[in-house]
Amino acid sequence: MSVPNVVVVGAGGVGVICALSLTTKNLSDVSLVVRSDYDHVQEKGYQINSCDYGKLDSWRPHHIFRTAEDAANSDKFYDYIIITTKNIPDGPIGSKVENIVKPLLLHNHNLDFARQSNILLIQNGIDIENSILETFDQTEYNYTILSGIEIVGSTKIARGTIHQIGHEKITVGAFQPDDSNAKLAAKKFIGLYYNEGKNDAEYDERVRHSRWNKLLYNAAINTTTALIGLDVPRALQFGVDGKSTEFEIFKPAMREIIGIAASEGIVLDESFIDFFTNISRNLMFKPSMCVDREKGQLMELEVILGNPLRIAKKHGVETPVLSGLYFLLVMLQGKLKEANGLIKFDEKTCKIVE
Repeated sequence: MSVPNVVVVGAGGVGVICALSLTTKNLSDVSLVVRSDYDHVQEKGYQINSCDYGKLDSWRPHHIFRTAEDAANSDKFYDYIIITTKNIPDGPIGSKVENIVKPLLLHNHNLDFARQSNILLIQNGIDIENSILETFDQTEYNYTILSGIEIVGSTKIARGTIHQIGHEKITVGAFQPDDSNAKLAAKKFIGLYYNEGKNDAEYDERVRHSRWNKLLYNAAINTTTALIGLDVPRALQFGVDGKSTEFEIFKPAMREIIGIAASEGIVLDESFIDFFTNISRNLMFKPSMCVDREKGQLMELEVILGNPLRIAKKHGVETPVLSGLYFLLVMLQGKLKEANGLIKFDEKTCKIVE
């Protein structure tokens, strides 16, 4: 019997460790879309220093491809299409998750329309799955959507070089909780992924609850550090009397997330407010949006902050702190877009040029 085929799109710190975990378990055939580092990895493989898997020299998964389109030109039906790229719906067309998925899902459909595809999004944010459902008819293309929450301290520090300092834990569940096929596919994936004594992998019956819980940190702390360009300890210490960042921004913003989640019937544990405030208080740590801002890259603003605020507006939840952060970050995102040539500003007319 043939093993399942898995393709991972996104070869940053998360994607490479994801491919490594699957390859180590060796119950699936693993392909990785590498993009910018393709030539380097093709020639030399990856240098990986991992707290879970040790030091690996010239490591590769079973197959590597330069693009998702190249992976789609193979003769493989991909049972699991895993997306670990940044989710930036307000970015270039090619960065939209539905467009990343498209060639692989169409390839599967053309190869065997009766066989089920399983799309797993291991990305930040809430409601990131909706654009796929809006783009591809689920019955016609015979797919499920799985939602993954990944916690891992892993970073690509140079070409083909991955440094993992934090133990990996992943939870996977069905985005649509009434989809029995998705639930089964999520449980099967955990069996392909879990390496006893190395990583932690669990099926998550309440994956939307888990996404809201992670937003407590991302929507409050990730966003603030990106806006001001500071690591978490400095952000806390540089507040008025060393207190205003924590008590006037971080914690009120997290309480607003709790309120938004409650508006759709999800109850979050308020003890996580202190937990997330303190988790990186004494670590020289810059969250992902802050790092993206420093690199001049677009931030995951809409999925981390824009989407929860749209839910808040729909349900009439007041969000003064989160809204303030969002409006300021939209301007910062505009600055990044201009620097990357995605928008043009005419200084004579003082307007964005369409």
